[in-house]
Amino acid sequence: MMRRTALLIVCAALLAACSTRAPNPGATRSSTPPRSASASPSPTKKPVHVVSARTALYVWQNSIWLYDVKTNKTRQVTQGGTVSMPRWIDANHFSFIQGGNTLRIVDLKASTTTDVFTAPGGIQAYGWSPDGQTVAYIETDASAYPHLRYRSISDGTTQSVATLAAAPGRGGTQSDEIRVQFSKDGSYVLVVYTPSAQGSSTPPEQSQFQVRSNDGSLALSVDDSRDPTMGLFSRDGRTVYYMDSGGIRAWTAASGSTRTLRKMQWFNPAQSPDGSQVAFDTGLFSAKVRVRILDLRVLTVRTLSRAGRALPIFAGPTTVWAQEWPACSGCDGPTQPGARVFAIDTRSLAERQLPIQSLLDVDVLYG
Repeated sequence: MMRRTALLIVCAALLAACSTRAPNPGATRSSTPPRSASASPSPTKKPVHVVSARTALYVWQNSIWLYDVKTNKTRQVTQGGTVSMPRWIDANHFSFIQGGNTLRIVDLKASTTTDVFTAPGGIQAYGWSPDGQTVAYIETDASAYPHLRYRSISDGTTQSVATLAAAPGRGGTQSDEIRVQFSKDGSYVLVVYTPSAQGSSTPPEQSQFQVRSNDGSLALSVDDSRDPTMGLFSRDGRTVYYMDSGGIRAWTAASGSTRTLRKMQWFNPAQSPDGSQVAFDTGLFSAKVRVRILDLRVLTVRTLSRAGRALPIFAGPTTVWAQEWPACSGCDGPTQPGARVFAIDTRSLAERQLPIQSLLDVDVLYG
């Protein structure tokens, strides 16, 4: 933010301070003492508000937990059943998926939970519109085809938007991703559902990586032969960043154009609160996985963490959370998630352990 200078005010105050009258040696001394001119008080600058994490929801041992950043304490907020995908709606309400197919909303003040709707084919991913009136979600059918739908909260009306290419064998590659995300103004919805089974033969309407307008029309479709994945909207909602075979790419909604930012890979990207940086990891299939930061202003990359850290989340301008990700022998893959989460200072690179156990399924409320 640009700061307004107080130079003129300071100069005026100095001149006023120097204008105190001195007695005239040739004049008769008055019984009234000379007045001293008082400097005008300098205006108080309003402190700049720094956006940072206030609370976080995360899943641990089949329950949703709430982490309060200020108190550095956690508490359990759901009991029983299989839960996933906690998402903040506002400071007092969050939603989650129960049993894989039912969307529920929790009122933290009233301590109540309300069922919104149940999708027979399951809810694979979902996202809220900024006004909280629409849910975009992906539901699969009996043939394992994913369907993008918009549902109105006020009247329950459901719009079938698109049928995507099937994505069998999920979890087999580190580039797998499922995401549904509205832009900041609610005009667009980012949909990522990888990997595609059809590859280059996938029609644009069924692309594993696409952007839809809020009326359901197709705004962007990336050819599946480019293996598009790991996407996210910018904080201002004007740009979609993602990875494909050509590197890190940026699609601009206003122009509809796409450009390459840098020829590299990223996994599990997360943007800083001010939108100037993206933290990412180098891939969960390696015990040497590290957290790095891409500065979007100058397109430089620097390594933030030691080996064995992944799933980064920005908690503030100079703090990134990351989960321990050690090697594993005898597991299905070469690595596994650890049960420790660290706060990393982006300046000193010092780590501090948090009372959180997992960042695999997390949502952060900033303020």
